[in-house]
Amino acid sequence: MKKIKHITITFVLFTLLMGFGKQSQGQVFFIGFNAGAVYTWFNSPGIDNLVTSNGGGYNLGFFLRYGKRPYFQLGFDWTRTKNEIDLNAGDKPDIREKVPFHIFDLSFKVGYEIIQLPMFKLKAQAGPFIGRSFLLSTDDFIVEKDEFRKLQYGVIAGIGFQFTNLVVDFEYTYHISDLFKSFEFGGQTYKLHSNLQLLTLKVGFMF
Repeated sequence: MKKIKHITITFVLFTLLMGFGKQSQGQVFFIGFNAGAVYTWFNSPGIDNLVTSNGGGYNLGFFLRYGKRPYFQLGFDWTRTKNEIDLNAGDKPDIREKVPFHIFDLSFKVGYEIIQLPMFKLKAQAGPFIGRSFLLSTDDFIVEKDEFRKLQYGVIAGIGFQFTNLVVDFEYTYHISDLFKSFEFGGQTYKLHSNLQLLTLKVGFMF
């Protein structure tokens, strides 16, 4: 009896997956959501006694997509990450702080389904984004809240695949704008070339 039950459940799930795949063939408008892990780093800060290290965090987002070959996608993402800043200000003690911050991005991507099968699709996409960055904590760090450049812009490019309604994306993001303004510490003014870069692995669903 249990064996018949398991076979029936398996058949129903397979039928539903097949149904989702067939329904998506005639669609041109989609809505989806995703979540994933983020690896972040800065380009060289341009200051001998200042190091901005790699960091990591997570990402949540949703998107609207129109079309297939090509398709146009409007997305909204929230990223939470933490990067280390190590400052050696001469005769003062070294300061090392992990700076947590979050970023809200609005992106517009153009994509193309390289492989287009009823239940499987391989795709590539790219486009610009604009966003805002905020210091996550109210604690006093080397860089304070008013030293963030809140308005951010840059480019995103990535590849991914879709199996029925499951979507997996791997993306690279480059912030053309600096994340930090110039800031003062120990009587000196520091200018960071703080272009943030991200590698993101996202998993989500599209309907």
